[in-house]
Amino acid sequence: MFGLTEAEERLIRRLTRPFEIETESVKQTGFKDYPALFHEKEIALVIIHVNHDHVREVEKIRRIRKLLAVPVPLLVLISSELSSNIYRYLKAGADDYIVMPLNEESFAMRFYVLLECGQAILQTEYARGAPERVESDNSQKIDGAMEESTGKKLSYRYADTLELIIGYLQEGLSFFAPKSQFPSGDGRPIFHKWKPLRKLATGGDGVIWLVQELGREREAVAKIPHSPQMNINSLRAAAVLKRLVYHPNIVHLIEVVKDDGKFILIQEYVEGVTLPELLASNISSGQKESLFLQLLSVVAYAHDHKIIHRDIKPDNIMVQSDGRLKLLDFGSANEISWIDCNLSPEGTLNFMSPEQLEGRACLASDVWALGVILYLLALNRLPFYQDNSSYPMDIDLKMVAVPPGRIREEISDQLEQVIMRALEEDLERRYRNASEFRDDLLKRTPDFGNGTQIPQ
Repeated sequence: MFGLTEAEERLIRRLTRPFEIETESVKQTGFKDYPALFHEKEIALVIIHVNHDHVREVEKIRRIRKLLAVPVPLLVLISSELSSNIYRYLKAGADDYIVMPLNEESFAMRFYVLLECGQAILQTEYARGAPERVESDNSQKIDGAMEESTGKKLSYRYADTLELIIGYLQEGLSFFAPKSQFPSGDGRPIFHKWKPLRKLATGGDGVIWLVQELGREREAVAKIPHSPQMNINSLRAAAVLKRLVYHPNIVHLIEVVKDDGKFILIQEYVEGVTLPELLASNISSGQKESLFLQLLSVVAYAHDHKIIHRDIKPDNIMVQSDGRLKLLDFGSANEISWIDCNLSPEGTLNFMSPEQLEGRACLASDVWALGVILYLLALNRLPFYQDNSSYPMDIDLKMVAVPPGRIREEISDQLEQVIMRALEEDLERRYRNASEFRDDLLKRTPDFGNGTQIPQ
């Protein structure tokens, strides 16, 4: 812990008290003394509270990153008045940052995510640079997790501390794994475990691969950021998915691996169709209502955990063959107490509320997106259309939807009132969160879900 306040150090020590983990406080120490601080120590996480001397702080981060024997996470705490320097610290080698003041609940989750990742990286033979090599029958050396001809596999030992962290996070399995192999053209497995099958998509945040676990034949999705500068999105998505792990409509996180300085998310592979594909098959009113209730359920669960999705749209909704809905892509998600200097809009244009277009997303911004989707389900059309070519400079922030009853007279007054309140420009009049939206929908239309409210 470099330069932390007494209160911050007390918080860290309280968070690590249940585990056999030592904390070390570093105050005013010259760079020449840094090698001794790191010599022969197994460091799982470094936290730096940066000060106003940003040139020295950048150099401090660079030196610490070079001294770390393995690429464990480095977290920067920064005051709001210094937030303009964040990208300098990330470029110097920081993995994540938190803008002060700290919210203890939010900080605790992100701290444990980073600490668990550091422990996993630290406690592997691979990360130590000396993986056990197993000889196959033809004397060919292998690095992989399994050699089919021998049935032997490498042993990666996790410390008891890691198991304690897992237990503290109330999940039976760790989703963090040691340093991985990056998927390459030769089909080399990720972490000697996940064989790349095919590239599924390329987006603004990274590349998505379909992968298969060697030995078990389980398929999964690997989300690989384009560059280490995008690690923050990966780590925050991991923290979000960790908090929402128990909801059936969340795509589960299997593990996180680190390669070439990039944090890669390995997630559950959801086989099914997107909501637009399903709507094209002319599904029944009952199916539409059931799907929307599932969507409300998962977003309400996220909101109860103070998580904003920020990109709820039909393309991020997958429906499995059994009718179960999965909400995808928490890459843009945020915790409402995470103060961020970046006020740029996050989301998809035709599903973004006026305040979200201005970079002021809140829980009610997700409510707006839910209202757009319910409008689409009820009327087979969007309430608004924005020209992408003008985004974001010339977007009309004055958005008033045509009441559904004027388009389809079969829409009940009660359902119309719910939709229009979800699409209310005034935040004071819109539903504050998805739980409030769901409660009012079921109060006004108690038979919603039976196919009686949305016309066929």
